[in-house]
Amino acid sequence: MKIPRFFRLLPVLFVPFLVDASLIWPTPNPAFQNGKPVEAYVQPTESGRVESGLFGCVRNGGSRFHEGLDLYPIKRDGRGEAADPVYAVLPGRVVHASRNSGYSTYGRYVVIEHDQETPAYHTLYAHLASVGDAIIPDARVESGSVLGIMGRSATYTIPRSRAHVHFEIGFRLTDDFEKWYTDQKFDSKNRHGIWNGMNLVSVDPLDFYQNIRSGQVSNLREYLRRLPVATRIRVFSNQVPDFVRNYPALMTESFAGKTVVAWDIAFTQYGLPKEWTPRFTEDKLRGQAGDVKIIAYHPSLLESQSCHRVLNVSGSSPKITSGTIAVIKKLFGFN
Repeated sequence: MKIPRFFRLLPVLFVPFLVDASLIWPTPNPAFQNGKPVEAYVQPTESGRVESGLFGCVRNGGSRFHEGLDLYPIKRDGRGEAADPVYAVLPGRVVHASRNSGYSTYGRYVVIEHDQETPAYHTLYAHLASVGDAIIPDARVESGSVLGIMGRSATYTIPRSRAHVHFEIGFRLTDDFEKWYTDQKFDSKNRHGIWNGMNLVSVDPLDFYQNIRSGQVSNLREYLRRLPVATRIRVFSNQVPDFVRNYPALMTESFAGKTVVAWDIAFTQYGLPKEWTPRFTEDKLRGQAGDVKIIAYHPSLLESQSCHRVLNVSGSSPKITSGTIAVIKKLFGFN
C-alpha cells in the first residue's frame, strides 16, 4: 500500500485502514475496522437519524432513496471545518475530477475506475472541500492515495457540523449518456459527461464492506452474486449495450458467433442490472425489437421496499416503474 510521504509523518490516526489485502476504508476513521456501530462513522442528515446516512430508502420517512454512504470526519481545523483526507479505496484510474462545487449536487467530486478488478467498477467521493492537484483524468492512484480533503461542497448548503464524504460504489449505464441527457431537455448543461450521477447505478457500500470484512466474499463480483434478484426483464434488441461491453463479466454466457435477439436482465431491488443473459435466434422467442417484458419477479422483496422500486407490485399484475424504464432507455438507447 502506497501512502504519500506527508501522511507517513502524521499520527497513526491518519493512516488508511485496510479492510482486506488491498481494499481500504475511504477515511482515516478506524471505527468500522474496529467493529464499532455505525454511529461511530456515519453522518446523518439534519433529522439526526443515523440511518439517513446509509444506503437505500432511508430519507423522508423511507420515501427517498440515498445512493451512497455518508462518513463524517474525525479531525477539524481551527475554523471547525473537516480536515480528514479522503483515500482511494483500491488501485485504479481517475476518470473524473470535478473541482467546481456549483456544477453538481455532489459538489466537488472524484470518480476512480478500478480497472484491475473483474468486473471493473468505479468508486465516487463527493462533497470534497478540495481535490488534490495530481488528481486529474487518466492519473493512476493506489490504495490509500489521497484524492482530496473531506468537506461540504454542494449546490445546496451543508452545515459545517455535517461535513462528510458521500461514498458510492457502482457502474455506469451507458457511454452515450449525452444523447439521453439532451433528449430530456434539461435546463442545465451536462458538465460531467458519462460520470453524471444520473448515469450511475450503485450497490450498498457498507453492506459490501461488511461482507468483505466477514469473509463472506472476497471481491465485488462475488458480492453481486449474493444479491437477491428482484426481477428479470427481457428486452428485445439485437444490439450489444455499452454496459455489456464495459462489464462482460456480468454476462452468463458468450454471444460470440451467434445472433442476439434479446437480453434477459436480472435487476437487484434498487435497479442494478447485475446479470445479463443473451438470447439467440434459435431460442425462438416471441417479440420484436423494442419489446420489454417481465419474465420473473420476487413479490415479497419488492413489497417490502418503500421507494426506488424496479417494479410496482401493488396492483393485480406487476408493472415496470418509470425509473426502470429510464434505466432501460439509457442501457439500450431507446427513445
